[in-house]
Amino acid sequence: MPSHVLIAEDSSSQRAILATLCRQLPDVEVHEAPDGRWALQRARQLPQLDLVITDLNMPGMDGIELIEQLSRLVQIPTLLLLSGHMPELLAGCMRAAEELGFPAIAYLAKPIDVEMFQSEVRRLLLAAKRPPNLERAIPLAEIFSGLAQNQFCAFFQPIFSQSAHRAVQIEALARWQHPAYGIIGPGSFIDRLEHEGFIVLLTRRIVQTSLDLLARDPCAQDLRLSINLSRSLLEDADFFDWLVGEVASRGLSPQRIVLEITETMAFSDLGHTLVTLLRLRMRGFELSLDDFGTGHTNLEQLKELPLTELKLDRSLIRGIHRSPRSQSILDGIIRIGRELSLRIVAEGLDNGHDLAYLQGRYPDLELQGFLLSVPVSAGELSQHLGLDDPDSSAQA
Repeated sequence: MPSHVLIAEDSSSQRAILATLCRQLPDVEVHEAPDGRWALQRARQLPQLDLVITDLNMPGMDGIELIEQLSRLVQIPTLLLLSGHMPELLAGCMRAAEELGFPAIAYLAKPIDVEMFQSEVRRLLLAAKRPPNLERAIPLAEIFSGLAQNQFCAFFQPIFSQSAHRAVQIEALARWQHPAYGIIGPGSFIDRLEHEGFIVLLTRRIVQTSLDLLARDPCAQDLRLSINLSRSLLEDADFFDWLVGEVASRGLSPQRIVLEITETMAFSDLGHTLVTLLRLRMRGFELSLDDFGTGHTNLEQLKELPLTELKLDRSLIRGIHRSPRSQSILDGIIRIGRELSLRIVAEGLDNGHDLAYLQGRYPDLELQGFLLSVPVSAGELSQHLGLDDPDSSAQA
């Protein structure tokens, strides 16, 4: 079955070029529109639409309004944003599209690089073909049954040191080994378990298997372990005491355990949060502020938390090689992090050009993302702990 691509571009010559480039790809059917209104009308008529490529600056309905209207379709397509007049708006439009629910998004500044354009189109069409998340339709009772039958496990995504050219840390991520659907990601069941007050059951399972890996597997003997904490766990004194006991019983140093919280969690109830975090640091655990750059944390607030690590949100890292505004923001964050003696991790790397930029400018930055390694099972981990040569990664 062919993929359907809709191009919204008011310049007929540029639209023709983009259409030709798309038609050079296998099994692609192209539809064209001279502005946002025509594009929206065409999108509503098509029984299948996989990708919309739109210029931002068009007469009548511009590309930004078109994005908002497309988000109301029953099946939301993937999205490629283009701009020649105001490329500085591309990153902001991409963030807006993410919040509106588009499944996969990319942006390119004009003039278009042919190879990069076709590469992004291929990636977005592949994303459009992925099956919808099955776990959203799974009854809550089945999730509880899966917990009772130990069907949930930990996958691990490495975090790499540039200077050591290897992984120095792994992040534990929950996966469900469903007997019918295979491996299911955390997209739905985490929030549902949190809402129902059962997140502690899953987290204890993930923590135990992850600590066992650190204690018993030779490939993990020098690695730190990142564990994500929910708001309810941060307030759970029993979980805190249990965690201390689990680490001690395996003879592990708490300094190898990095507990991750988000900006929203950190400052929603600062007094109680500080008490918990200070107790954890007093016991030797490391603390990481996850998704940093998405909230409103300032330097004074950052100094109040007993942190050892900052994890830069993927929205700041994505496309940084071509975004002077993001580069300036990152420069400031890196400077603050260094002044506070914090380890800094860039997560969400999925682009070789972004990787090359970060490696060239910030050699002390630690790196994490699908480009370097996808989350893998414990049995596969040893094969994913080396950092590939930067030059080969940049060509990915």
